[in-house]
Amino acid sequence: MKSLRYLNTVLTLIAVLLTVNIWTLWTVTPGGNALSVATEAQAAGLVNAGQQRKEIIDVLKKINADTGEVKSMLSGGSARVRLEAGSSQ
Repeated sequence: MKSLRYLNTVLTLIAVLLTVNIWTLWTVTPGGNALSVATEAQAAGLVNAGQQRKEIIDVLKKINADTGEVKSMLSGGSARVRLEAGSSQ
């Protein structure tokens, strides 16, 4: 009997919270716009797809060069790794 009372309390609480959530969505936004799945897309920044692709390629080339430098340091032996015992938190 105790578990049934607990279950009813939890289900009532969930129902109240869902009701408050729906009420908030309908009253805070005009006409319940927040319930709409489709929203307008706002373009921010670059609108030229070609320019955006060029910038992505430039960034990828820089990342590739940086990775090459790290690889050459590791294979050349100029990079050293030192492990220290410390407290783990």
